[in-house]
Amino acid sequence: MALDKFLVGERIRKIREEMFEETREKFAKRCDLTERHIGQLERGDFLPGIQTLDKISSFTGIDVDYILYGKEECNKLQMKQNLHNIIDRADKDEIQMLYRNICTIRSYVSKKTEKRI
Repeated sequence: MALDKFLVGERIRKIREEMFEETREKFAKRCDLTERHIGQLERGDFLPGIQTLDKISSFTGIDVDYILYGKEECNKLQMKQNLHNIIDRADKDEIQMLYRNICTIRSYVSKKTEKRI
Protein backbone atom coordinates (compact mmCIF):
# COMPACT_ATOMS: atom_id res chain seq x y z
CA MET A 1 0.00 0.00 0.00
CA ALA A 2 1.55 3.30 -1.11
CA LEU A 3 1.46 6.19 1.32
CA ASP A 4 -0.40 9.32 0.27
CA LYS A 5 1.50 12.38 1.53
CA PHE A 6 -1.63 14.53 1.24
CA LEU A 7 -3.72 12.19 3.41
CA VAL A 8 -0.90 11.95 5.95
CA GLY A 9 -0.79 15.75 6.02
CA GLU A 10 -4.55 15.95 6.50
CA ARG A 11 -4.35 13.57 9.45
CA ILE A 12 -1.55 15.60 11.05
CA ARG A 13 -3.65 18.75 10.61
CA LYS A 14 -6.66 16.94 12.09
CA ILE A 15 -4.63 15.91 15.14
CA ARG A 16 -3.42 19.49 15.60
CA GLU A 17 -6.73 21.26 15.01
CA GLU A 18 -9.37 18.86 16.31
CA MET A 19 -7.61 17.06 19.11
CA PHE A 20 -5.27 19.68 20.50
CA GLU A 21 -6.90 22.83 19.13
CA GLU A 22 -3.45 24.35 18.69
CA THR A 23 -1.85 26.73 16.25
CA ARG A 24 0.96 25.39 14.11
CA GLU A 25 3.39 27.23 16.35
CA LYS A 26 2.14 25.60 19.56
CA PHE A 27 1.86 22.18 17.93
CA ALA A 28 5.39 22.48 16.54
CA LYS A 29 6.69 23.27 20.03
CA ARG A 30 4.74 20.33 21.46
CA CYS A 31 6.35 18.00 18.91
CA ASP A 32 9.83 19.56 19.05
CA LEU A 33 9.62 20.55 15.38
CA THR A 34 9.55 23.85 13.52
CA GLU A 35 6.34 25.59 12.51
CA ARG A 36 7.56 25.53 8.90
CA HIS A 37 8.08 21.76 9.03
CA ILE A 38 4.55 21.20 10.37
CA GLY A 39 3.15 23.41 7.60
CA GLN A 40 5.03 21.48 4.93
CA LEU A 41 3.76 18.17 6.32
CA GLU A 42 0.17 19.38 6.55
CA ARG A 43 0.25 20.63 2.96
CA GLY A 44 1.59 17.27 1.81
CA ASP A 45 4.85 18.70 0.49
CA PHE A 46 6.56 15.49 1.60
CA LEU A 47 6.10 12.47 3.87
CA PRO A 48 7.41 12.71 7.43
CA GLY A 49 10.62 10.86 8.19
CA ILE A 50 10.94 8.26 10.92
CA GLN A 51 12.26 10.74 13.51
CA THR A 52 9.46 13.19 12.75
CA LEU A 53 6.82 10.44 12.98
CA ASP A 54 8.30 9.34 16.28
CA LYS A 55 8.17 12.89 17.66
CA ILE A 56 4.58 13.49 16.58
CA SER A 57 3.48 10.10 17.90
CA SER A 58 5.38 10.43 21.19
CA PHE A 59 4.30 13.97 21.97
CA THR A 60 0.63 13.47 21.00
CA GLY A 61 0.03 9.85 21.99
CA ILE A 62 -1.30 9.07 18.51
CA ASP A 63 -0.27 5.79 16.89
CA VAL A 64 1.94 5.97 13.82
CA ASP A 65 -0.58 3.64 12.13
CA TYR A 66 -3.18 6.39 12.35
CA ILE A 67 -0.82 9.09 11.06
CA LEU A 68 0.30 7.00 8.08
CA TYR A 69 -2.75 4.88 7.27
CA GLY A 70 -5.72 6.34 9.18
CA LYS A 71 -6.21 3.17 11.25
CA GLU A 72 -8.18 3.40 14.51
CA GLU A 73 -9.22 6.93 13.66
CA CYS A 74 -12.62 7.31 15.27
CA ASN A 75 -12.39 5.55 18.61
CA LYS A 76 -8.95 6.52 19.77
CA LEU A 77 -9.05 10.15 18.65
CA GLN A 78 -12.53 10.66 20.06
CA MET A 79 -11.66 9.10 23.42
CA LYS A 80 -8.49 11.17 23.75
CA GLN A 81 -10.30 14.32 22.75
CA ASN A 82 -13.00 13.65 25.34
CA LEU A 83 -10.40 13.06 28.05
CA HIS A 84 -8.57 16.26 27.12
CA ASN A 85 -11.84 18.20 27.31
CA ILE A 86 -12.64 16.78 30.75
CA ILE A 87 -9.17 17.63 32.05
CA ASP A 88 -9.20 21.12 30.51
CA ARG A 89 -12.46 21.94 32.30
CA ALA A 90 -11.46 20.42 35.65
CA ASP A 91 -10.28 22.39 38.65
CA LYS A 92 -7.29 21.35 40.78
CA ASP A 93 -9.30 19.03 43.07
CA GLU A 94 -11.03 17.33 40.13
CA ILE A 95 -7.70 16.76 38.39
CA GLN A 96 -6.29 15.10 41.52
CA MET A 97 -9.38 12.90 41.78
CA LEU A 98 -9.18 11.96 38.08
CA TYR A 99 -5.51 11.11 38.44
CA ARG A 100 -6.13 8.87 41.47
CA ASN A 101 -8.96 7.09 39.67
CA ILE A 102 -6.91 6.50 36.54
CA CYS A 103 -4.00 5.14 38.60
CA THR A 104 -6.37 2.80 40.45
CA ILE A 105 -7.89 1.54 37.20
CA ARG A 106 -4.46 1.02 35.61
CA SER A 107 -3.31 -0.93 38.65
CA TYR A 108 -6.42 -3.11 38.55
CA VAL A 109 -6.07 -3.77 34.80
CA SER A 110 -2.36 -4.61 35.19
CA LYS A 111 -3.09 -7.12 37.98
CA LYS A 112 -5.91 -8.67 35.97
CA THR A 113 -3.64 -9.03 32.93
CA GLU A 114 -0.86 -10.61 35.03
CA LYS A 115 -3.28 -13.25 36.36
CA ARG A 116 -4.14 -14.32 32.78
CA ILE A 117 -0.50 -14.89 31.90
